[in-house]
Amino acid sequence: MIRTTSLPNGARIVTEVVESVYSAAIDLWIEVGSAYETALNNGVSHCIEHMLFKGTEKRSAEQIAEDIEDVGGMLGASTSKELTKIYGHVLGEHLPVALDIICDMISAPRFDAADLRLERKVILDEMQMYEDDSADVAQELTYLNLWQGYAHSYPIIGTVDTINGITLPMIEEHYQRFYRPERMVISIAGNFDEEATIAYLTEKLGKLTKGNGPKPPTPQPRIFNIVRNKDVEQAQMMLSLPSLSHSDKRIDALQVLDLCLAASASSRLFREIRERRGLVYTVASMQHCYRNCGLFGIYAAMTPENTSQVLELIVSELDRVKVEGFTAAEIKRAKTQLRSDLLMDLESMSARSTNNASDLVHYNRIVPLDEARTDIENITNEAVIELANDLFKKESLSLVVVGPKEELAESYQMKLS
Repeated sequence: MIRTTSLPNGARIVTEVVESVYSAAIDLWIEVGSAYETALNNGVSHCIEHMLFKGTEKRSAEQIAEDIEDVGGMLGASTSKELTKIYGHVLGEHLPVALDIICDMISAPRFDAADLRLERKVILDEMQMYEDDSADVAQELTYLNLWQGYAHSYPIIGTVDTINGITLPMIEEHYQRFYRPERMVISIAGNFDEEATIAYLTEKLGKLTKGNGPKPPTPQPRIFNIVRNKDVEQAQMMLSLPSLSHSDKRIDALQVLDLCLAASASSRLFREIRERRGLVYTVASMQHCYRNCGLFGIYAAMTPENTSQVLELIVSELDRVKVEGFTAAEIKRAKTQLRSDLLMDLESMSARSTNNASDLVHYNRIVPLDEARTDIENITNEAVIELANDLFKKESLSLVVVGPKEELAESYQMKLS
């Protein structure tokens, strides 16, 4: 049984005991990321994520690493547009150790100027790694231009100028505003003492005081067509358009459309462009859903001379889907994949913990398994066609191509009906 506990200060705890396993997984999600930043402090959320591991009032960075590894566990973290996540996995008997470390990190971080100088170098190196990857460059250009002028367009990692400009007072101000209990969900799944865990978290998280950080405004999308020169062998293409938010009831139809179109080895675009024609190394899709906006993208990696043909084939398939949708066999296969994912996630404590945290953050409730399965089963080809016509509009389609300028056209035309 999944149990939720809400504290007076807004923090929420979700626990799921699974006695048939040895381990327990932990997820602490905080509703803050680059979408909550400004042009001046862009990258500060990701920087704080790094700094949380540099030490607390009672632990050094070395002690954080040693304490969790002494019990055979692991800790990690990530930052996205709207969320910062701290996660871990330990044997159930050692869950109190992991929780103590995580609560210590989030409630009493030691922000030190020397640590900031060191971590700034690490982040700038990380930035160079992304810049070396043409696919990452294409994705960042897509975000930068789709929601230009809004915080959702900011790179999660920041820029060279903003990272060099981040100071300790900026970090402390951002932390005090946003790393507050009403923005926190902590999820645990596995074999552990549920009552003791809830009591401990109630005491630790219950001491935190609420903040006053605002929510980001709804970004308004724009259209763009960009060719970026980069001295590489392959061209990277990103075709994108505005998509659904987390709260949109058509999310399941989007999942089916995505799987049928580009997200699997049996998808239309993979079969046609890679398997039958051999025009690309990679063709796939991405869907990023946020609180009040979303992005759907199709990307491909190919020899530069194939770019025009690949683009034409993708756009042609989008037009076809708007009219015909997919075959009964394709729809059935996608729905089977989604149902299988739901059930196979039950075998992973990390997946259970993550899914429960996601439900509370995005839907403010735990979605029952039977309801999720029914929602998938109820998706029809007609619903997919209707969604495709809402999304795949000529006036909504944007393009980024990254590759060697001398082998690419100055611009590419997309003839979507």
